[in-house]
Amino acid sequence: MKINKKNISLMSFIFLFLLVSFAEGASMTIYVSPQAEQEGDGTNLSPFSSLLQVRDHIRSIKQTQGLPDGGIEVIIKGGEYKLKDTLVFTKEDSGTPKSPIIYRGEENAYVVFSGGIRLEGFKKVEDEVGSERLRAEVKDKIYVIDLKKYGIKELPPLELAGFGSAKVRAKDRSYHNYNTYPCPELFFNKMPMTLSRFPNEGFLKVVAVQGEKVEPENPNAYLMKNVRLKLDGCNLSEWAKETNVLLYGYWYYDWADSYETVVSIDKEKGEVQLASPGSAYGYREGARYYAINLLCELDQPGEWYIDREHLLLYFYPPTSLDGAIVELSLFDKPMVVFDKAEYISFEQIHFRLGASNLVQIFDGEAIQILGCSFRESAGYGLTVNMGKDHRVQSCDFHYLGKGGIYMNGGDRKTLTPSGFIVDNCYFSNLARIDHTYNPAIYMNGVGHKIAHNLVHHIPSSAFRTDVNDSIIEFNEVFNVLLESDDQGGADMWGSPTYRGLVFRYNYWHHIGSWREGTEQPGCGHAGIRLDDAISGVHIYGNIFYHSSAGNFGGVQIHGGKENLIENCIFANCRIGISCTPWTREHWLNFVKDALDNPAIDKELYLNRYPDLKNLLEDNNKNSAQKNIFWNCGQTVLRKPSNFIYENNLETKEPQLFPKIASGDFTMNSEFLKTQNFEFAPIPFEKIGLYTDRYRKELPLDVIQSGRGQN
Repeated sequence: MKINKKNISLMSFIFLFLLVSFAEGASMTIYVSPQAEQEGDGTNLSPFSSLLQVRDHIRSIKQTQGLPDGGIEVIIKGGEYKLKDTLVFTKEDSGTPKSPIIYRGEENAYVVFSGGIRLEGFKKVEDEVGSERLRAEVKDKIYVIDLKKYGIKELPPLELAGFGSAKVRAKDRSYHNYNTYPCPELFFNKMPMTLSRFPNEGFLKVVAVQGEKVEPENPNAYLMKNVRLKLDGCNLSEWAKETNVLLYGYWYYDWADSYETVVSIDKEKGEVQLASPGSAYGYREGARYYAINLLCELDQPGEWYIDREHLLLYFYPPTSLDGAIVELSLFDKPMVVFDKAEYISFEQIHFRLGASNLVQIFDGEAIQILGCSFRESAGYGLTVNMGKDHRVQSCDFHYLGKGGIYMNGGDRKTLTPSGFIVDNCYFSNLARIDHTYNPAIYMNGVGHKIAHNLVHHIPSSAFRTDVNDSIIEFNEVFNVLLESDDQGGADMWGSPTYRGLVFRYNYWHHIGSWREGTEQPGCGHAGIRLDDAISGVHIYGNIFYHSSAGNFGGVQIHGGKENLIENCIFANCRIGISCTPWTREHWLNFVKDALDNPAIDKELYLNRYPDLKNLLEDNNKNSAQKNIFWNCGQTVLRKPSNFIYENNLETKEPQLFPKIASGDFTMNSEFLKTQNFEFAPIPFEKIGLYTDRYRKELPLDVIQSGRGQN
């Protein structure tokens, strides 16, 4: 897994060379320290005390003497920078290609922008108002702290704190609110704690549904009002004493989740009534759900609860509080915003304990986020909306309430590329609050490159790819789709004019929560899913290992055409490739107006993508060529008559992959020769993270344990 400089692409090498050149050539250096005195002048001996002072000082330099050749380097000394407001960089804060502005954490120092507070002075629960709701058998293990002593006067209700029903995605998937409501959370030794819930693990099932049907605009929705759910296996007598119970569930479809507010409980009938409006798709018997925010269910180590009326925080610590760091995230705005700014780099800075998104980029050019981390927060780590040539490299995204990066850039009408790059980044434990359609990277637009990233432990997809002319390569993805159904590790939906997407040399393994001997998902999990008319995608040199569940293969094609699956390995997949063919009538109804969509330029698209000239013909015609299917239950499921299946190898010979026990897909080329099968080698050793000036070490224990799963 160790990768040296010879393995780094030429583009990456050139970028790093220029970056080092910029840093070495900076003719002015400014220092800032959280321990500095207010009257500092920005020198090493007398640094500024805040980034705001630095920003304004650089503005003054630009106005009076202009940027020096080589630019300005800001050295941010180690320590914690407490934010009182968003740090905003605008056009006037910009550098230039020859004079960039670099904000860099001091070497070998820990520089953190924090939006939280440390809680100290917990005491055992006694007779606080409401504490009688605690279970007698755990009451002596529960601690409480008064948040008012930290100046907290109120907290948003859960419905306005990331737990609202309105966040359910519409079926057309076009809705995606990458902003988020502020959501304070509790962290113990930098690990997120669990808002009190029942059951402590897994889901319950709805026994019955009553309510009045509403005629929906969306034919896939089954809307209702005055909804009453009959529940079983929960203590409704105690729940009735709670003040703000929420139910989280997949109420109709297993890809659409929401939090619903309980407005009343009838303990005799075993029913709860939900607030309106409710789930965007209605409710059904057997839907899976669990309850949150109940003090009476605070019964497991790691659970917590806030009495929002009295501002008391109750906590069942996972281990002793002695010496532990207990923190509450509070900052309810982005920590840093780049608004039309250009040629600014943020390097080796850690962002944590935000109650919203952490960093946002709007428009601008060449904003570089390098060697940073985004952790323990409620929203996205980073959002990028328009602009060009922005780059995120060697950053970490962990324990976020939504996704890692949301990015929208380029122009689909003119097919102008964004130049956005996400390279060598590590994503894990995301979408803790908003579980579906909040992947590691959510991308819209044109001309993105996603390379050498490691992604694991997400309830739904790793990548969402509604794009043109983009490449996703050398990424490793495992243990995603842990909760939602009918999705892929990479998921793409809805338009046959999304063209020019290439998946190359990615390693998809252990996709989904199921394992052999457990219940299969109702619909399916795939490594890559091309959903509803996605066409013209090239999937080359990918590895799909334990990447098929339910009715989906390692690759799932739903109605599209002209997709080419080539030189890939499908290993230990229940199904190699699955198809869901469409009737010609359904295809024509779906795509007949696609080229007349005002969001695109028809003539330009026909010139760039010649296959679109035959859009109405040969639906379901896709190709699988020169692939290896090793120990797969079924090679191609629901194969339409015009599916092209040529020059593929189907085998169960263990000698083909001698290192497969450790998840290593280095091949035995001599065995392939005996099969008279030509297969271009996949550069397995280059897949995933690599070391550079920002990522000095690789998480080898995580990689090895992920690959070594059964």
